[in-house]
Amino acid sequence: MWGFFSRDPTKDLVNFEIQEQLQFDPQIQERTIWTLNNCKRKSSSVLPVGTSQPQQNQDSLYSVFSFQFRQGQENLFQSAKNAFKRTKMLRHPSILMFQDGIENDKSVFIVTERVQPLFNYLRESKENDAQRLNEISWGLYQIATALNFINSDCKLVHNNVNMSSVFVNRAGEWKLLGLEYSHGIQDQAPYKHLTTLDCYTSPEKSPLGGLNSNQNARQHESGADSWALGCLIWEIFNGALPNVNALKNPGQIPQRLVQTYMALINPSPEKRLTPSKFVNLCRQSNGFMNNHFIDTLLFLEEIQIKDTNEKTKFFTELTNKLDDFPSQLCKYKILPQLLQAYEYGNAGSSVLAPLFKLGKLLDENEYKKNIIPVVVKLFSSTDRTTRMRLLSQLHLFVEHLSASIINDQIFPHICLGFNDSNPAIREGTIRSMVLLAPKLNYNNINVELMKHFARLQAQDDQGMIRTNTTVCIGKIAPYINPQLRQRILLSAFPKAMRDPFPLSRLSGIIALANTDRFYTLKDIATKVMPSLCCLTVDPEKDVRDEAFKTLKQFMQKLEKVSDQPELALDLEKDVQSCNLDLKNETSWTSWAMTSLSSKMTGYKNKNQQPSIALNTQPLGPPPSINAAVKSETKTEEKKTDETKIEVFKEEKKIESINSGWNFEEDNDWKDLEDDDQMEPLEPIAPIKANLSTKSTVNPTNASKSDWSEWTNSFEDETNQLPKASSYNWSSSQTNDDDIFNNLVKDVKINEKKNPQSSSSSGWDSWNDWSDSKETKKQERVKKQTENKQKITAGPLKLGQKKTNMNFEF
Repeated sequence: MWGFFSRDPTKDLVNFEIQEQLQFDPQIQERTIWTLNNCKRKSSSVLPVGTSQPQQNQDSLYSVFSFQFRQGQENLFQSAKNAFKRTKMLRHPSILMFQDGIENDKSVFIVTERVQPLFNYLRESKENDAQRLNEISWGLYQIATALNFINSDCKLVHNNVNMSSVFVNRAGEWKLLGLEYSHGIQDQAPYKHLTTLDCYTSPEKSPLGGLNSNQNARQHESGADSWALGCLIWEIFNGALPNVNALKNPGQIPQRLVQTYMALINPSPEKRLTPSKFVNLCRQSNGFMNNHFIDTLLFLEEIQIKDTNEKTKFFTELTNKLDDFPSQLCKYKILPQLLQAYEYGNAGSSVLAPLFKLGKLLDENEYKKNIIPVVVKLFSSTDRTTRMRLLSQLHLFVEHLSASIINDQIFPHICLGFNDSNPAIREGTIRSMVLLAPKLNYNNINVELMKHFARLQAQDDQGMIRTNTTVCIGKIAPYINPQLRQRILLSAFPKAMRDPFPLSRLSGIIALANTDRFYTLKDIATKVMPSLCCLTVDPEKDVRDEAFKTLKQFMQKLEKVSDQPELALDLEKDVQSCNLDLKNETSWTSWAMTSLSSKMTGYKNKNQQPSIALNTQPLGPPPSINAAVKSETKTEEKKTDETKIEVFKEEKKIESINSGWNFEEDNDWKDLEDDDQMEPLEPIAPIKANLSTKSTVNPTNASKSDWSEWTNSFEDETNQLPKASSYNWSSSQTNDDDIFNNLVKDVKINEKKNPQSSSSSGWDSWNDWSDSKETKKQERVKKQTENKQKITAGPLKLGQKKTNMNFEF
């Protein structure tokens, strides 16, 4: 009747999907009654009371041990039912835990966590010798403690310890099963119907079950498990046990384990080591289980009762020991306990070093799930030790951080380190930017970060921090937006080269040399090289040597373009380029290009032009001064509003025109002329112009100069040169550090604040030039003094009439 109402086993396991079968080794398969299959829990399954829904990952993967009843296997079927009952009843960390199961009159199913046979695991293991020994020592420790629990606490005898009854989970932990022949200590041992198990029977045991006739007491009944533990040790190092006589030869069992092994297989049961004594002897000095690996695992199991000093010492020493630990146990056993110790055990920042080292064993998804949340939480900590450990170990986990996490959750906290009073924190923060720069967005790297760098480079009192700031700017230069990059670099590096700290000056030179592709040829000639020339007389020889070396590098580049002007565009291709050839592709580049599409698209569609225009033809004869004056006169007739033309610039304009260069900077060489050497101009035509308040140029000098030889040598007046008015002589780009601009600063201020002065200048009569030079000097100085007093009076108020400033010469 019960057979009629029995459940179909394939339908009873509705919560699990049975998958492929795991094949035992042939010698092991004949020593077990079970068939092992992988299975996984269905997403729609009904969970037992008190359990939570597992995620569809390793937590939903299981193994199922099955036995199907066949005719003539009644005894084996009873053994399977006994195993079902014992497995469901026993709970121990080293005993394979019962998850679900079915028992009826046709089959027995036991569902456990995902495992594989020990024999298969050892055969496929890729650990080195040291890791393998650590792994076996921990496995034997687990099996021995499980047997001690069964014998001492449960008063049972396992009676089936061998290679076929030990399994390994994904964390590399050994689990004991095979409880089909277990019995109480005071009960008679069941008969083993599998004759292949006779080699594991202890001498005092009868193959038919129970004790031999010469044994009258059962106080040493558990000695059978000690004997079987010795058999397991032999199989671990030598393979499947062929017969009982093979136990006499230890084979490849390590020498440190041989003595305790022999004590386990002592023929006299009262002289055998119990599982607990076996563990104690192996844990003694020079014992097989006396190693850092077992010490580490035992400490982690008891970490909640350890004090802070013990935890700090343990985690500090752990990092160097991890190399000899098995990878599976590190990944799935030690790492989760480290995370738990940090989260709930007040482990502090000392746990970070081993945590990040073990994190390298995880794949990308596992890392983001387990490690990234810890990292984000740690960066928000105000503890300096924690921050320093994070910065020093940033290279271990930065590749796993997404750009959004860095910009939104980590970078704001890291920036606090730039203002920290501890120099070590500031320096570590600067160094970390090299690793974070590829993933920073436009605002963080071009605005926020550069603000901090500018302040550190100018105001920090530590020379090494200023030096590292310059080095960092040079390293992250490819990631700076190209529209800002040239301005930033040409401001930061020359500033570093004026630093009183020698290493800072040296770093500025090296940074310029390593970022040469980001400067136009014009900037190299007018900004970079002049800055470098100042360091050729630096007090430090290392600085001078590097300055000369870098000058030669830039000089060769300019000479190359001078000989082959067509290479100018190619040499400047990276100046405004966003798609640089970098070893590590960055995510922020595409993001920045998207946000600046309106600006960058227009730039891309525009044909790029070189910053300089070189003329490869020989110089022609310079035009006469009369022609230049006529050209300026025509220009004044067309553009009446352009009245700021200075006569003293005529000679410099002519030189610039003839050389073929189109300078945009103010070249106020007039301030270097001596007034005593100037001679009056020959009057040609009345021209309205805005005179400088310092000096004028006498074109008669030009006729007396060496240019007369050029005029006599070349009679061809068909040389078509651009007009002087086509050049931008007064660019808005000025350099406050340029000595020539500083010399005329006061003059430019006068011109800016007194635009009407040109209308009242004494150009109506040219006879004033015949006055003595000394009288002119005195009058000019007097007028300049009066003008300066008017300027210092402050700006004009709205509606106030301007006062004409007449200049007499």
